[in-house]
Amino acid sequence: MKDAPRYRELKREELTPEQQAVYDAIAIPRGGVVPAPYHVLLESPELAQLTQALGAFCRYRTQLGPKFSELLVLVTAAYWEAEFEFAVHAREAAKAGIPGNVIESLRDHRVPDFADADSKLMYDFATAFFEAREVPDELFEQAVARFGRRGVVEVTGLLGCYSSLAILLRIFRVPA
Repeated sequence: MKDAPRYRELKREELTPEQQAVYDAIAIPRGGVVPAPYHVLLESPELAQLTQALGAFCRYRTQLGPKFSELLVLVTAAYWEAEFEFAVHAREAAKAGIPGNVIESLRDHRVPDFADADSKLMYDFATAFFEAREVPDELFEQAVARFGRRGVVEVTGLLGCYSSLAILLRIFRVPA
């Protein structure tokens, strides 16, 4: 059956000691909450731990800042049609200053009307890659000129990290 649920929420007391240690490391900074993707990833504790570290870097420690990070996550979630990821990050994007009309446009797979050139550049870069599996030279050079090579590497890493999570969410049919 195509729509049979694959996702299951893990209970801490049912986990191995290795899984419990990773569960706690994820839950403690979040007030005891373990986000849905990590209930899947905890089947492989080391993968869960490494994914958590990469995700934390991509969201909180790049030079991009929360606004651009959340914009890129939304573009990625919309591309992969990962409803859970989009729902969670739509709230975070609003907190980071992304206007509601931009969030709704992304949700509806429409080109947003951006108020600033940097957001448009981020959107164009990510969308070009997802649509053509390539970023044209001119767009790449614009991104490097504006955000530096490090910034473009971090954009690329964020797209990859959140694509990986979106794929996981889709395969395990994690509900929104």
